[in-house]
Amino acid sequence: MVSLEAFSELLQVLYSAPLEQDEWQHFLTLLSKYTESKFSLFFFAGSRSGLSVVAQGGGSRFNDLLYNEQYAANDPFRHAALRNPRLGVIQGEELLPNEGLLRTDVYRDVLAPLGVRYATMVHLTLTVRRVEVITIWRGIDQVPMDEDRVRLLNLLFPHIQQALEIRQVLGITKRRLAGAEAMVDASATATFLLTRQGRVLRSNAAAELLLQQSDALAVKDGALITTQARFKESLRKLFSDAALPISPQWKANPTHALALPQGFGKQPLQLLASPLPPGHRTQCNADLFLLVTDPEKPLNLPDEVLHALYGLTPAQTEVANGLLTGFTVEEIARLRRVSAGTVRQQLKDILSKTGTSRQSELVRLLMNLPAPATTN
Repeated sequence: MVSLEAFSELLQVLYSAPLEQDEWQHFLTLLSKYTESKFSLFFFAGSRSGLSVVAQGGGSRFNDLLYNEQYAANDPFRHAALRNPRLGVIQGEELLPNEGLLRTDVYRDVLAPLGVRYATMVHLTLTVRRVEVITIWRGIDQVPMDEDRVRLLNLLFPHIQQALEIRQVLGITKRRLAGAEAMVDASATATFLLTRQGRVLRSNAAAELLLQQSDALAVKDGALITTQARFKESLRKLFSDAALPISPQWKANPTHALALPQGFGKQPLQLLASPLPPGHRTQCNADLFLLVTDPEKPLNLPDEVLHALYGLTPAQTEVANGLLTGFTVEEIARLRRVSAGTVRQQLKDILSKTGTSRQSELVRLLMNLPAPATTN
């Protein structure tokens, strides 16, 4: 039986995790220790990120990069959980027979090398907007988790949910209190302040994330460049043209655009550059600002935006965000615990209100609407 001291230690680390991201790893390591498991994983999915591992802990190192890039979209447990969505502690065998798991690519390529076989899931959040799950893996020389350790997970369950709520609230509070700098960083659009030579004087958090994830843009010696050799001159010309002084006869600031190819099979980045007014140039020593959007990156839209623009009801907003997350009509129905027919009718109403005729057209419209960044 797990001791009271162990339970208290788990709670202490858990409630410090919303304040210190590294404490999630510490908590998962302790969770693996006290359940006598090899390792534990914290999965998160949202419309901006898709399903991915955001934290892990324990004695074995799970290849989260390989999983996130190649297997997250086809995780067999994800599909099994969506067929009958319910919160709480669930043994892996309840979702997917062990024999079926052993035949999957993700088991063969990612899990088998670590010598694990038995999973226990803690489903914390299952909605069309957020999926949060902790998965605990035991070895091939072990047996599925026993009743005492499952009881520990059940005791921890409401506390983990509360810690996640605190994490979300703290993220919102930090954005509100950090001032104008944080307001810029809260934008989901990558934004750069540049000189006419492309030297970066300021970039927001979304821009930094874009540079980490994109294979088309980079910063070298302080200047924004493209890794696509045949577009280097086009990018240079974009900056120089956008840096030209604003002419009085223009009623609005001119905008210069460039579609910059990414890797094979990806839509190009969309670059929009505009000149800064003379007064602003003097204050910040920059000549232009550059906005970069990635069509491959879906967005989650606040309820008030969809209601104000198109009069969508809360239920219709849920459906719209579910489509952006990548769920099918049937998966949205299961997560919302309504019939697929109800979701199809809501989708029909959304199409009517937004003036679109097909689901693909609706998603394209929603992805081009402005939206703030999330905390995850």
